[in-house]
Amino acid sequence: MRLLYLAFGRDLTAADAGTTHTLSILEALRDLGVEITLAAAAGPEAGSLDGVDFVKSEKGRFSRLTGAGQPETAVAHASERADIIQERAEESGGEGMRLARRYGKPLVLEINTPLSGYPNPLLRKVADWNLRRQARRATAIITQTPIARSIIEEYTRRPVYVVPNGADSDVFKPSAAPHEVPGAGRDRRVVAFAGSLRPWHGVEDLVAAGAQILRRHPEAFFLVIGGGNREEIFEGAMQAALGKGNYYLAGAVRPREVPSWLAAADVLVAPFAPEKDPVRRGQFARYGMWWSPVKIFEYMAMEKPIVAARAGMVPEYTAGAALTFPPGDAGALADSVCRMLEDTELALGLAKAARARLRANYTWRAAGEQTLAVLRETLSGHQKVSVMQ
Repeated sequence: MRLLYLAFGRDLTAADAGTTHTLSILEALRDLGVEITLAAAAGPEAGSLDGVDFVKSEKGRFSRLTGAGQPETAVAHASERADIIQERAEESGGEGMRLARRYGKPLVLEINTPLSGYPNPLLRKVADWNLRRQARRATAIITQTPIARSIIEEYTRRPVYVVPNGADSDVFKPSAAPHEVPGAGRDRRVVAFAGSLRPWHGVEDLVAAGAQILRRHPEAFFLVIGGGNREEIFEGAMQAALGKGNYYLAGAVRPREVPSWLAAADVLVAPFAPEKDPVRRGQFARYGMWWSPVKIFEYMAMEKPIVAARAGMVPEYTAGAALTFPPGDAGALADSVCRMLEDTELALGLAKAARARLRANYTWRAAGEQTLAVLRETLSGHQKVSVMQ
């Protein structure tokens, strides 16, 4: 099978979950024998996707390739050769529709975010219209959770398949060498969070819980792996609540460095708080949190004790393999972390269950196999029919 994968406008050197998802799915498809051409704004880094042809492009506005003429020619050639086109949907996207129509190819639209998150209401309305337009013109759609599928099925009759995210258990593993955490001596117990510092990630709840945890466990030390435009504000809040010497803010790190940082932790925390997102609060209240968080799977693969908010699909992903608490409840978060620090047998049992559950259900290999099944079914013309009209 020859696949043209479109990620127009995406920088695949960025250290974010979107990059991890795209590169991991493509790597799995490549290993399953799919011949892939990737079109994206930048990346991937050298050696990360050997065997995948790369075309530099940006949302259909093609720039010149060094020594290779116009990328539009390369994308056109790849479209002609492809058996099928898959596009990572963007709010301002839609180039996949044009290519699929022009070259008579089926289009699988990958919708990771079914509703726009623009703060400006007018831009949000236009972006939602464009996303719906793409969904209605696709041959089939892939999304990551049943919650996202239910939203998408409100605006299209195209078949919608659910393929959850995952992790590479050969990279994220308990034997990974731990990174040295500045400020955390051998007598400290490290409680770590990994992810961008967005409101719905619940970092404020972690700070509030941290102050409570320190009163009960002065040996606790807080590690935050991730960055964003709120980094300075968040660091100020940590210093005020936790006190200097009780935390370290690592900032954004390269994806390949994440396992060693997680390996340094005694407890991994995912305090999702969707109701605290000022833009998406109403969306989450109506539907629930539709994300399939990559970090949950990476936590599970590390065989570490996990404390997570009961938001969206997280309770299902971590069933029997983590302590969960109501989103936004800093007191319950603190109690759960303290329980992990105090009950070694419980913590070890949940950690082992988490890795076993990850390896059985949520690897990138499994996600690649499910994606390939969707591509084959779409090519066969025997896709399932959406239950929504």
